[in-house]
Amino acid sequence: MSEILALIGSLLAAGGTLPYILETIRGKTKPRIVTWLTWSMLTGVAAAAAFADGEALSGIFALLGAIATGSIVAVGLRYGDRSFKPLDIVCMGGVVAGLVLWQVFNSPAIAVWAAIGIDFIGLVPTLKHAWDSPHEETASTFVLVASGGGLATGAIAAGGAVSVTALGYPLYVAMSMSSCALVVVLRGKRLQKAVEASE
Repeated sequence: MSEILALIGSLLAAGGTLPYILETIRGKTKPRIVTWLTWSMLTGVAAAAAFADGEALSGIFALLGAIATGSIVAVGLRYGDRSFKPLDIVCMGGVVAGLVLWQVFNSPAIAVWAAIGIDFIGLVPTLKHAWDSPHEETASTFVLVASGGGLATGAIAAGGAVSVTALGYPLYVAMSMSSCALVVVLRGKRLQKAVEASE
């Protein structure tokens, strides 16, 4: 049963990007390409590390995430924010660093920790964008991805897996995407109230 719930969580998290993709095509959502590219590369690293450590459920969660975020990169290259800033260079360098750490220390757990840390750095441009222009982000995607991460984390833990490679990435996804959703929703409401008050 825990395996089925983990797979459902993985599909929910990956499927949660569909509203984001549709809103991007419609021109309403403006994804920061570098953030999504960073996420795509890092979820690939996390998937490889999980599979290498024998954690198939966590590996599937991350692999589906890599495919989903890669799809947003593909759509965003045409419709999104393609600007490239110094922070973006740091993020890309971090991905390479994660791969090097994994190989040097021969530790999938280190690769997952590195991926989580670098992922958070990559999240910063999107958090800033959500704060500045919450109407250009899709809250439902962050809620769905966070829900999928939470469900996968609970299911994997219930199955008895408690290692970093098993739980680290799904748990991080649940927490980070919840943060994004809160910023988009709460900041959006605040800006809307400010507009209404000025009318």
